[in-house]
Amino acid sequence: MVKTWLERFVDEVLKENKERYVVSGGMAVSGPIHIGKLRGEVIYPSVITRMLKKEGKEVEHIVVIYTQDPLKAKEPLVTKDFIEEWKGVRILNVEDPKGCHNNWVEHFYEPYFKSYEDYGITAKPVFTHEIYENNPRMKEAIKIFIENREKARKILNKYKGEKLPVNWVPLKPLCEKCHNILTTKATNIEGEEVTYVCQKCGNEGKTKINRGKLEWRAEWVSLWYTFLVDIEFYGKDHAAAGGSRDSCNELYKEIFGLNYPKGLAYEWVSLVVDGKREPMGSSEGVSFDVDEWLRVGRPEVLKYWYLVSKERTHLDFNPSITIPILHEEYDRAERIYFGLEEPPIKDMIYDIKFSYEAANDFNPPKEIRIQIPYSILAILVQILPKENRLEELVKKLIRIGYLNKELNNADLEFLANYSSKVAYWVEKYASENMKIKILEAPPSNLKEKLSENERKMLANVQSVLEKWDGKDTVKLESGLYESIRTSGLSPKEGFKLLYKIILGKESGPKLVSLIQATEKERILKLIKESLS
Repeated sequence: MVKTWLERFVDEVLKENKERYVVSGGMAVSGPIHIGKLRGEVIYPSVITRMLKKEGKEVEHIVVIYTQDPLKAKEPLVTKDFIEEWKGVRILNVEDPKGCHNNWVEHFYEPYFKSYEDYGITAKPVFTHEIYENNPRMKEAIKIFIENREKARKILNKYKGEKLPVNWVPLKPLCEKCHNILTTKATNIEGEEVTYVCQKCGNEGKTKINRGKLEWRAEWVSLWYTFLVDIEFYGKDHAAAGGSRDSCNELYKEIFGLNYPKGLAYEWVSLVVDGKREPMGSSEGVSFDVDEWLRVGRPEVLKYWYLVSKERTHLDFNPSITIPILHEEYDRAERIYFGLEEPPIKDMIYDIKFSYEAANDFNPPKEIRIQIPYSILAILVQILPKENRLEELVKKLIRIGYLNKELNNADLEFLANYSSKVAYWVEKYASENMKIKILEAPPSNLKEKLSENERKMLANVQSVLEKWDGKDTVKLESGLYESIRTSGLSPKEGFKLLYKIILGKESGPKLVSLIQATEKERILKLIKESLS
């Protein structure tokens, strides 16, 4: 039987035959929380949680929010002066760089948390500062790790290039004076108390062992112990043979005597802007934020992208290009799901249908929704008046063949919401190529410069448009290419001329979409005036 990679993973999990599972993910708050973090830390675990529940299992899904971390921000996310002032301070105690929240954590965590419902996230957020201070199992884990630190040191040194010293203490106490948690040094541990020196402010003090932060590998496995985690995915940076995940697996087994969680490595998502490609990263501010996606697109579309892609497939995200493409790919998947279209490769049909269901939290719509290509809406929101836009949009979509039924309130709400997202994308992310203004008249100096071949092409296009029904884009596209070919022009020359006549520039959105959205009468007027 054909199965997706997620189904095969869940099958392996079910072989353990447990009645209860804990599924975990992690979320750093070192800067804006970007859509790349959702992939392996929230979306995949959410789907696995639902799949296990469908099998009758009790499942607890948590997302660990790392609030007990030191500030690691880099320019240009914040200024050099800000970094110097707050470097090493626990982010919970760092001021909000924008001054709109109580602290750093609230500023960057709040937009993510407010997006929970929209993304269908049901995971329980747990905060590391609260876990350290209030969770008795975490306190127990710290004690176990400290008591076994020499054993842990030897295990880690098998994996590390730079060896840990004999006197290694895997704990950074929180300085009670300046809240530094990066460069404090534990000088003595007696029972549940630790004496420390702060290398940031010079303070010497004594605090509880759970008023600090374990070295990150020690923290990772201690969190597994605290919540008895069964499943946790991990980024590719942890996945190399002999890397951090392998070392943590051994630590967990040898220090705590437990079987480490099952998981798979997932690839990163890179942000592509102006031809520059960088892996998304919170501390550097290389981010397309989770709440920003909701301003430009539908949450199920992003989820579908992650689910239909293999977990180890690197994904590039260019806001100017990727957003329209993903929405139109999702619409195609929806048509395939409802049997209205065949997939380009027949073997893909199962993956597509599973991913569509999972993207809709295994509760897909009973019938296909209205479908308007993102690229068509991107043109329409620019040429229709803002006043009464929804009403005008519905009329236009009926005329050009994208709506053929009476819309109910849910349809209208969907269309209003969707078109407002597209309008926001046009304003903030669309390339200059996509930004348009239809001319009232062709450029004044164009007529005199037309060659015989160009005039012939325009006459051909005029004839094609006069016969076109305004809806069949395949017929229009073939007619345009034939008009250009028979005139002796290259496609590049022909399209450039048409863009000049319609937009006053040499390029723009896909020409067929532009003509369809604008309506042929307006285009015909411009062509006739160019030939007169």
